[in-house]
Amino acid sequence: MVRLGEIVEDWTGWCPKKQRVNNASGTDFLQEETSMRTQSRTRSRMTGIAIILALVLAVALVGMRLEFADLQSQDWLYFANDSEGLEGYQWLANNTEEDETVLAWWDYADGIEKIGHRGVVINEASWEIKNTIAGYAHPRKPWHKIEYALWYPFEPGEKVKDVADFFVSGSEDVTAAREIAQKYGADYALATSDDLGKYFAVLMAAGVNYHDYMAIPSNFSSGNSDERPYPKRQTILTSMVSGDDIEGFSKEFDNGRMKIYKLV
Repeated sequence: MVRLGEIVEDWTGWCPKKQRVNNASGTDFLQEETSMRTQSRTRSRMTGIAIILALVLAVALVGMRLEFADLQSQDWLYFANDSEGLEGYQWLANNTEEDETVLAWWDYADGIEKIGHRGVVINEASWEIKNTIAGYAHPRKPWHKIEYALWYPFEPGEKVKDVADFFVSGSEDVTAAREIAQKYGADYALATSDDLGKYFAVLMAAGVNYHDYMAIPSNFSSGNSDERPYPKRQTILTSMVSGDDIEGFSKEFDNGRMKIYKLV
C-alpha cells in the first residue's frame, strides 16, 4: 500500500520527514557554531586573564626580590655602627693567617669575611631555625616568608647543628667542642658579650631544651630589668660571653664586647 507521504513526495518533490531532518540538522549546525564561538571567546578571556595574572606575579616577584636584597644589605648598617665589633674583625685581619678559619654563629659571618678577611664555618642560618632570623616572621609582612623560601641561602641543618653543639658543649670538658672545630678546620672561635640573647636560637639548632640550659626568674614576666634569664650550665658559649679562661683555648682578643679565642 502506497503511503500518502510517498505520493506527496512523488508529486511535489517535498517530504515532511526529510524536511524535519533538514530543519533539525540546520538547528544542530547553528547550535554547534554558537557553542564554538562561545568556547573561543571563553578561551580568549582565560588567556587574557592568565597573561594579566602572570604579569602581576612577575611584578610582585621583582618587587619582593628588590625588597629582599635591600633587607640583606642592611646588615652593613649594623657593622658600620658597631665600633667594638669592627675592632674585633680588624684584629682578625691583622693578627691571624689568611688561610685560618673562625667558628662563630652565622650572623657574624659577614664581618669576619668582609672585614676580617677570614673564612667561616657557617654563613647563614638553617631552615630548622628560620623563625629566629630577624625579618623572616615579620607580623605585618607575611610575604617575607616567601622571599626567604625563594632566595635565602640556607645552610645545611647538620652544619649549623654542629656549630650549635660546639657552643653548648660543657666548658669543663672541651673534647667534643675541639672535635667539631677540627672537623671544619676552625682555628679560632668568636662570640660577643650579648650572645646570651641568641642562646635560644643556638639551643634550638642544637636540638636541646632551652630550660635545661637557662633559668627563668619567677618574676621575669613583670618586666623587672634586674631579673633576666641566666645560665644553668657552664658551656663554651657562656664561658666565652663572660671572657673566662677555657681549657684548650687561648683568649687572644677581648675588648669587653667581642671575644676571640684560639684553639690550642
